[in-house]
This record gives sequence, structure tokens and C-alpha cells, in this order.
Amino acid sequence: MKKRIFVFGGYSSFPRGSAKANYMQYLGQALKEAEYDVYIISNINDEFRLQIQEGHLSYKGLKIIPYKITNIRLLRRLQFDYLQGHIFVNLLKKYRVTKEDIVLVYSGDLGVNREVIKYKRKIGFKSVHVVAEWVTSSYFEKKQKEKRYKTYLDRFLLQHDLIFPISSYIETHLIGDKSKSMCLPIMADTLEYPVGEKAFNKIKFIFPGNGLMKDAIEVVLKSFSQLTVQERERVELNLCGIKEEKIKNLLSPQEYDRLKDMLIVHKWMHYEELIELYQSMHFLMLAREENQMTLANFPSKVPEVMCYGVIPIVSRVGDYTKYYLEDNVNSLIFDGCDIDLCLEKIRQALSMTQAEIVDLSLKARECAKNKFDYRNWAGKIHNALEHM
Repeated sequence: MKKRIFVFGGYSSFPRGSAKANYMQYLGQALKEAEYDVYIISNINDEFRLQIQEGHLSYKGLKIIPYKITNIRLLRRLQFDYLQGHIFVNLLKKYRVTKEDIVLVYSGDLGVNREVIKYKRKIGFKSVHVVAEWVTSSYFEKKQKEKRYKTYLDRFLLQHDLIFPISSYIETHLIGDKSKSMCLPIMADTLEYPVGEKAFNKIKFIFPGNGLMKDAIEVVLKSFSQLTVQERERVELNLCGIKEEKIKNLLSPQEYDRLKDMLIVHKWMHYEELIELYQSMHFLMLAREENQMTLANFPSKVPEVMCYGVIPIVSRVGDYTKYYLEDNVNSLIFDGCDIDLCLEKIRQALSMTQAEIVDLSLKARECAKNKFDYRNWAGKIHNALEHM
């Protein structure tokens, strides 16, 4: 009988409803490849029609245990802030978790980690924890939430048997030698969709910003606004996850006027539509300041779009530029988060021949296949789990 592993994501809108959902999918697929019986615990993304497998909802062979959210507003907030851990442990009890099972937690919620650690001591199962972010005080609007986060870091994070930090920065500076760990970046599935074909009537860039502080949207927009008229005529700049009103607020009227003819702002898209967009793009734009949050994070869009041969143009920060991307080989990398440096790389992209773009595109896809595909990580993950 296969060993069961319960992967908790909480409010992640699985499948495909968030970066967390994507991480859980590829991790789940790697675990399945390693012969585990995988259960994903999350609220459901209604965009997808799920299959039934052994009495469970299922997506790509991963069984799903729905993590339901109440529609009552006040109770919903209470549930989200204080009751996640109790709800999760009750689900584990329902599935009669034993010491032979593994419980994997992808949540920085204090209550979730506290209740799992408490239940682990009673039952004797092994617990694993994914740490995908390390945020600072400025991230929190309320002191109470900051206090709960610090309590989770100080008292419960290191009580898990194994930690999967998403970056070497988290592994080195937050975990150190205080716990068993294995650095595990966001993975990918390079066989899930075809690469697609790219037209060259325009050079197409995409900025999949999420509007959070990690992405320097202003640097990217202002860089494109400084292109010449002739350069702008050759460019199509696609923006996702940011409203046009915010774009106007970040730019002067003159800058926006120079951008508007090459700008395409996409509203919410079905996932299949998003894939079609990625397949048609030549370059990904991502500029980030260097700070604790960006050093700790690993942007999921980098390997995701590289599956479709999209070439990253990125600022040098974090593991993806340290260990995976190579300037002028499978990406274009600039040092710092500066308009002039970003503009220089955009102009380099525009100066490339079609053959040069195709060459970098093929190598970006090759990098995704060789370094990020979950199939290459299954053995390493299995080894880490069996030796915790």
C-alpha cells in the first residue's frame, strides 16, 4: 500500500487559482511520481471541472479534499483568521491519519501550524512544511497579524520534521542548521501544454504583475515609455494582474501617452486563455528591488512561462538568477532595479534577429525542462521524505 501524504494549502483555490495552487500541483505530481498517495486539501477553483477518483474529486491524479469556506461574512473572517488549524485537524481525524502518514503544510498561519504540531505529538506522524515567503513588518496592516506571524516563526516553524524552503535565502538565513531542510523551488510541467507558435509581426512582452510590493511595475512601465517612436511601433506590451487605472497613476500623462498604443491590459482570464497568451509571447518582464522579500521569494511565473519558450528579462535578485537563468543564454539579466538598465535589456531584445530570439527561446524551454520539471525533482523529494 502506498504511503499517504496530506498536502494542506488552505485557501489556495486549487487547481490553478493562485501561485500557491500551482506549487501544490507540481509538488503533488512529484509526490505521485514518487509513488505516494497524494491528497490535496484546499478550497476548489470552480473554473475547472474535476474528475472523480476512488470517491474523491481529482485533478491530474491528485485526490482533493475540499476545504470549505462559509458564505457568512463575519464567520468567514473568524474562520480565516483563527479556525483554519482546527478545521484542518478535524479533516485529518476524519481520514484517520496514523503515524504511517505524512502531513505537509503549505501555510504560514499560526493556528494551522500550532494545531498540526499538537496533533502530531499525539498521533506520531511526520510533518513537513513549505516556506515560500519571508515577509517583513511593512507587509502587515495590523500589529496583531504581525505578532501571530512572528509567533509562528519563533515557536512552530522549526518543530516540523522537514522543511522545504522555496529559496536558498530562506534556507540559510531563517532555517540554518536548526532543522532538516531541502531547498525546493517552484516546479513546472513542461509536457502539460504544447509550446505553441510565435508570430514576429511584433516583439511581444508580458508583465504578469500581481500588484504586490515584490514587483517593480513602475520601473518596467517607465522603461518602455522611453523607447523611441520607431521602437514602440515594433512592441506589444501585455499586462496581467494590474488595472489600467493603476498604470495611469504610476505614470505622467506624457509617459502614458507614449505607452498606450503598444499596451494591452488583460482583465481576468480563464487559465486556458492565459496559456494561449503565454504561447504567443517572446519575452517576460520582471523587475524587483533587492530586499528580504524578493531574496526569499521565487516567482512562479518564471518557470511557468519558460515552458512555452518565453525568454525572461529580469533583474538579478534571488535564486532564479543565481542558479537557473544565464544572461544571454536562456534569459536577459540586468543588475539592480533601474529604469536605464531595464531599458538597455529591452533594447537588446529589440535588436535581436528572429533566429537569435528563437535560439534563446529554445534554451529557455530547455532550462524549464531540465531544471524545473517536477519529474526531475521526484527522486530528491522522495529521498528527503524517507530520511527525515
